Amino acid sequence: MNTTAPRSPSAPSPAQLLEIATTAAFAAAEYIRGLDRDGLAREYKTSSHDIVTEHDRASEEIIVSELQRLLPSARIVGEEGGVRPAEQPAAESEGPQVSFFVDPIDGTSNFAAGLPLFCVSIGVAIGDELVAGVIDAPILGQVFAAAAGEATLNGRPLRPRATRPAADALVLSGFPGQRIGNEFPEFAARAQRSLENGVSSVRHLGTAALELAYVAAGWADATSLGTINAWDVAAGFHILRRAGGTIRTWPGKAGVAQADHLQPAYVACTGQERLSVLDELHEELQELRDAAL
Repeated sequence: MNTTAPRSPSAPSPAQLLEIATTAAFAAAEYIRGLDRDGLAREYKTSSHDIVTEHDRASEEIIVSELQRLLPSARIVGEEGGVRPAEQPAAESEGPQVSFFVDPIDGTSNFAAGLPLFCVSIGVAIGDELVAGVIDAPILGQVFAAAAGEATLNGRPLRPRATRPAADALVLSGFPGQRIGNEFPEFAARAQRSLENGVSSVRHLGTAALELAYVAAGWADATSLGTINAWDVAAGFHILRRAGGTIRTWPGKAGVAQADHLQPAYVACTGQERLSVLDELHEELQELRDAAL
């Protein structure tokens, strides 16, 4: 899993960018697999719902070190370290800025509790366009990846399939969640009932990246959140689209449309068919946010 060949002076291809991201994700996954995960110490960032461990930071540093070694002209946006500008300027021939969106451990609460539902997630954009992504679940032995071709799971293609009708649909989501509950408590209470009554079943895995990957694999029909960051979803958005899925996003409190992976609210479905209950709830949430501006 070592990428040591020198780069050409032209812009890296999506396949080359995926190889770089996969190498960095593998290095972090190897570190995580070597840990004794009993009794991990945790710290709180914004609240008890937003935790971090020393291993989140260590994993990110491993990833950053690999990415800077393999592509020093790239910008890195990490959950723990924020925006790291390119170490060296890109050549004019390389075109728009390459950005890596890094979540070193997505699902930290699960990781800290000893559950295996967590992953390393690295999405790659050229300018504002996602071109590659890898999601590596170290304990589960699952590596989801995509560049310009088919999305894969452990090297095997993920075949597109239709979204099931709502009555049969499984949704992986924590929507509306605690943050929206604080923001719009009446809406959140009603939205939770509408979602649970509107589809066959709802499950919350506690990791947005794996929820997107599992929808991409066709193991669930949709996933959705109303408040998210680019490092959580960049890889998953690209993998899901390359697997034949569809994504709608909303601009949230900012009220300004951006590239999908930079928007805070989304509904992703495994096929071209949409689950109207989720899309309609997000339309209503956006109207509430717009009215509050």
